[in-house]
Amino acid sequence: MIGHYSLGEADKIIVFFTRDYGKVRAVARGAKRLKNRLSGRTEIFTYGDLIYFERVGKDLHTINSFDIIESFQKIKEDLLKMAYCSYIADLIQHVTPESEPDPDTFDLMLSAMYLIESTADAEMVVRAFEIRLLERIGLNPRLDSCIICSGEINDNTPKFSIQSGGVICGKCAKLGHHAFNISYESLEIMRKMANIPLEVIPSLNILESNRQEIKKILMGFLSFHVDMKNLRSLGFLESMEKDKF
Repeated sequence: MIGHYSLGEADKIIVFFTRDYGKVRAVARGAKRLKNRLSGRTEIFTYGDLIYFERVGKDLHTINSFDIIESFQKIKEDLLKMAYCSYIADLIQHVTPESEPDPDTFDLMLSAMYLIESTADAEMVVRAFEIRLLERIGLNPRLDSCIICSGEINDNTPKFSIQSGGVICGKCAKLGHHAFNISYESLEIMRKMANIPLEVIPSLNILESNRQEIKKILMGFLSFHVDMKNLRSLGFLESMEKDKF
């Protein structure tokens, strides 16, 4: 479950992200009433088995039942982890179309949720999630070679162009392409995060300077290519990240 909205005095509109049917919006009748069978089951981030009645030709269906598999209660008890998962859920809502199956993205999100619940380094799990989500929607930044000439990146201080969509070699950077410096260490970490098993990410020893550089690149890239100004979770996440220092 990745989102919910009030509908009248007693009902909720629930946004589910499903393995077999993609993003699904459905009405939970009476879910705002404490004694209703759906009341405690339709909380944000809950993972479960959903049965719903499809309204043909409509984008709003009706929930029949929802049985909890994992409540992710530890995430809900940690405000920072809650903020990271809210951001992930917002991204999924923002970039995925209605009712189009996307099992790979579903599995990516579920794996990230389990890992965020258990790790002390949720931040870098989220950075890896961003990179992999961008790949799944066809917007992954090029990290292995120059986005302009396809040449090898072997400079000590490579460049990164948000507008062009990836790293730029020193030669192309001199031709006037708008780009900014990225340390080779940060570039290597981003390459690793795109390819190694997700569960290995928290074991990486990443300096704070590299964390900030990677965050700047990915947030800038997402803002330019995906347009995230309407993501309500970003303000919440930024306030929680400030409080952790």
